[in-house]
Formats: sequence, C-alpha cells, structure tokens
Amino acid sequence: MRIDVLLHISDKMVTVEEQVGYITGNVKRKQIVDVLDKNGSESAEMLGKITRAPKLVLDHTLEDMVKKEIVKKSKDHYELTDQGRQAVNVMRSIH
Repeated sequence: MRIDVLLHISDKMVTVEEQVGYITGNVKRKQIVDVLDKNGSESAEMLGKITRAPKLVLDHTLEDMVKKEIVKKSKDHYELTDQGRQAVNVMRSIH
C-alpha cells in the first residue's frame, strides 16, 4: 500500500508514510499517540503515568512531536494535530 498524501510541516513537505514511520519507530512515541487517540487529550503528567516514561524522556519526546506537528500543546494538555490523526488512521489501516 503506497501513501501519497503529503503533509505540510514547518515549510517542509512530509508524507503520511514518513510520519507513521517516525511514530512507530519509537515505543514511547507510539504509546503517546495511542493514548491521545483514545483519550483525546492528556496532561504531560498523566501521559507519563500511563506510558511509564521518565519525565526527561517524556518531555523530550513531546517536544519533538510538537516540532513535527504530530501533537500540539493546549494550555497544560497535549492532543493530536490533524496530521497526527491522519497518521493514526494510516496506522489503523495497516494493522
């Protein structure tokens, strides 16, 4: 299955396939996306508890995911962006 959808991320075109590869390439990123997909939004503290990620690892991972526009921070909660939701839909169709 070839995915030809392009996402616009920080003035760089990225395919959904690349986003899916980025998410699934790390267990903590995949866990974070799964939690946000299921729950809608969560605080960093709750994401840490659910994923059992150390605070520094979680903070760094969330920061990277915000830069790649997979998740966004709203006040003290994180949620999936539209690009993040597209990646989740592709991941669902693969598995």
